[in-house]
Amino acid sequence: MKKYAFPILILAVFETVAVTLWLTKDNIFYLFNFSYIGASVSLGIFLFFKKYKYARRIVQLLVGLYMLVFLGFIRGENMQIEGFWYYLFTGVFEAATIHYAVAKIFGPLIF
Repeated sequence: MKKYAFPILILAVFETVAVTLWLTKDNIFYLFNFSYIGASVSLGIFLFFKKYKYARRIVQLLVGLYMLVFLGFIRGENMQIEGFWYYLFTGVFEAATIHYAVAKIFGPLIF
């Protein structure tokens, strides 16, 4: 049970961020967004601990398809680097800002 603590911790962190942003920004999107990504990453860590060969690729597929289909096609978010700077300087907290902060800045520092 001890080896499952880390995936549960990661999921708890993502859920904490999800609920906090949902309640402070009054937008249910944040709850779905961070819950889905947290569950995907936690699943990948769990499968990695189980020595599953394709754990990383499963996470890349889950998160990549989510970003392409839901964020890109359905919501029409600008996930390019230009979108990050645009949203950052206009003070809007959108998908590109979240993505670059988590995936490009804080993620590599943690993992």
